[in-house]
Amino acid sequence: MCYNVSTMYNKQHEIPIDIVHYYLNNGSSLRRTAQKYNIHYQTLFKWVKLYKNHGNERLLSNYKRPWNRAEKELEEKIVLLKEKDPTLTVRKAKENLEKEGIKISIKGIWGIWKRSGYAGFDRKKMDGNFTKYCLWTKEARIKYDEAKGVFELGKIKKSASILNSFPFLPQNELIHKIPDNLLNLRRRIEKIPDLFEKIPLPSYLKKIRNLYNELKGQKLNYSAIRVGIIEIVALAWSGKLEKLLSRTEELKKIMKKKGNYFSYLLFESRFLLLIGESIAYTYLLEIKKAFGIAKTCEKLLKRKRDVSPHFMLNLGVLYMNLEDYKVAETWISKALDRLDEGARKRAVGALAHISLFKGDYKKAINILKHAEFGGRVLDSKKLIFRSFFSLMKGRPQKAISLATKSLSLLKKEEVNIGISGTSFIIASAYCCLGEKLKVEKELRRIRSFLKKNKFKRGLSILKILLSPIPNAKSRIPLDKDILSTVNLALFVRNGDYWRALTYAKKKGILTYFYRYIFFFPDVVINLLEKGKSTGLPKALLKLPVFNKEIPVYHIKLLGDLIVYKNQNYLRVKLQPKDTSFLIHLALRAGEPYEEIPLESLYRNFWKKSKNPSRNLSHLLVRIKEGVNIPSHLLEISYRKDHPVLINKGIHFTTDYDEFQQVLVQTRALLRAGEWGFASKEYLRVFKLFRGEPFRKMYDDWSDDKRLEILFSYENEILIFAKELIAKGKKVVAEKLIKKAKKIIPCSEELEDLLIA
Repeated sequence: MCYNVSTMYNKQHEIPIDIVHYYLNNGSSLRRTAQKYNIHYQTLFKWVKLYKNHGNERLLSNYKRPWNRAEKELEEKIVLLKEKDPTLTVRKAKENLEKEGIKISIKGIWGIWKRSGYAGFDRKKMDGNFTKYCLWTKEARIKYDEAKGVFELGKIKKSASILNSFPFLPQNELIHKIPDNLLNLRRRIEKIPDLFEKIPLPSYLKKIRNLYNELKGQKLNYSAIRVGIIEIVALAWSGKLEKLLSRTEELKKIMKKKGNYFSYLLFESRFLLLIGESIAYTYLLEIKKAFGIAKTCEKLLKRKRDVSPHFMLNLGVLYMNLEDYKVAETWISKALDRLDEGARKRAVGALAHISLFKGDYKKAINILKHAEFGGRVLDSKKLIFRSFFSLMKGRPQKAISLATKSLSLLKKEEVNIGISGTSFIIASAYCCLGEKLKVEKELRRIRSFLKKNKFKRGLSILKILLSPIPNAKSRIPLDKDILSTVNLALFVRNGDYWRALTYAKKKGILTYFYRYIFFFPDVVINLLEKGKSTGLPKALLKLPVFNKEIPVYHIKLLGDLIVYKNQNYLRVKLQPKDTSFLIHLALRAGEPYEEIPLESLYRNFWKKSKNPSRNLSHLLVRIKEGVNIPSHLLEISYRKDHPVLINKGIHFTTDYDEFQQVLVQTRALLRAGEWGFASKEYLRVFKLFRGEPFRKMYDDWSDDKRLEILFSYENEILIFAKELIAKGKKVVAEKLIKKAKKIIPCSEELEDLLIA
């Protein structure tokens, strides 16, 4: 959130400069200028004199401390009382001061605390960033304007000095333009919340930790609580759950006045602390604890008369993590109309996800048009959403493509969670295609990664998906201490189909049911063979996993052509142009009902032919015979203005798609500093290349595609080889480069690296 300059600055404060400049630049007299601006001419005379003697800077400073304000030393003493004891009330502070012989009214103490950011909050804006809900005072507005004007004159140190001179500074832009070494402790505390998206998460966590330790060392407990709450949010993002819980316990000790009693004055801090704690326990699969804390949060909000809508949204998001989507939807909907525009869009994004999980895809897509998912991962989350949607619409290749793209957009500190989520989507998509071996490889590959990063939530699901199906059905009782999706996976694995479906509808996790059933399709196939209802959408029933008659072709093009149909090797002998066309078809129309304009085919393959349509017809006959494609599944349509070739029901996958997918995952692992996992993935991806792709294919599209693929291959080989050499693994690098030279013999960069 950024303040609008026109509303944030005191415009009356800017008038002296404007009036003086008008007087000097327009040749007007003092009296005429004063009359024009409705001020006394003697006032204007003083301003002009100040300007001529001291310039703009003196005119910017016109704040006068009110005559009835307490002395600065006393104000500092009253501020420190609140810092040392965050539970201190105004009345108790007055009593303590009277014992020391200091007389000051309750109103006077409250005024000092308000100016210092400890009271007088805008409760509608309350969330984790305290600089948003602490109000601007007249002094802060005027002095901030002065500091901004001085900064624009290039006097950064002077600007910082002015900023450091008043008690509290709400959210603003100027503070981020001034180095930390010029800011006092108070300004650095106020600066830290807005750095969350501006610097890398590891650096951010280090900065918060240092600031927190500094505050603890000086026993500034109120500020330590604020900074600690911000740290908890950052730790949750980074997945450092044990550190999060440790900091939570430390903050609780500061916040508790006596025993287990929390002061009502710290309601907001306690609530945010509990939210972070519950989310941590959720990811650690201590569900009973997590739900217990969530219920406490719910009671706290229900007892509160004037509740911030941001807290309602936080509670809704917590229940989403706990997979209680009905309660989540209730709290988010309550908050929706009271949120500011940015938070409202994030709330709408959460509601879109809830509709997606419920299986209400039309509603989810309609909501998505008006949604945002939060600043750090906005684009990535939208792509994951669309990936889920594509999967449920029976488009597994599209789902893989979108999930892979989402991973490429994540920053390094977000990669670990991203890899976990996208890997499950990719495995589900391969399940849709009946690619059992690929599914098992994908899941086993991700298992070691999940173990290393202690992602217990993902591991619990993975264990169920990889475990053998039991010989006899066994009903597993519902367990409130297990997440709904884990219970659901157990039901599906045990073949308890209808119970699982009913449970999924009740819990609002129908999309998860559809995903899990891909891994255990036999029960659906049995129902279909008996002509019984399955309760699945038609789009899913058309997938190869449930219908063995639907052709799935795997085209290996990174070398000489190899074709598999439904996991069975095909002996194929195609002419170079036919091979090129088959690859063209697989990459451009790889899923049912995708189209290729005929004009682009004619231009590429028969640009000099007088009758390209006849050439295409003959080629299609050869292709259908050569790789055993049912004739009705490739169709030419002339019904549109632009005639097209339509894929009417074939699923194509290629090793080039796999190359791109694994490459994105490998780059993500490198960004996250996971060299061990990344090196294994690099070796796996390079094995996909068996020789030069598109050999003896000379159409324009094939030439362009060959160059694109080889350039990507060469670039990644160079990156990996340099990493290997830097880590002392020169022998491995040399073997890799020698193999690459056989595929790209004319590469000068590879030759230079090999010689070096």
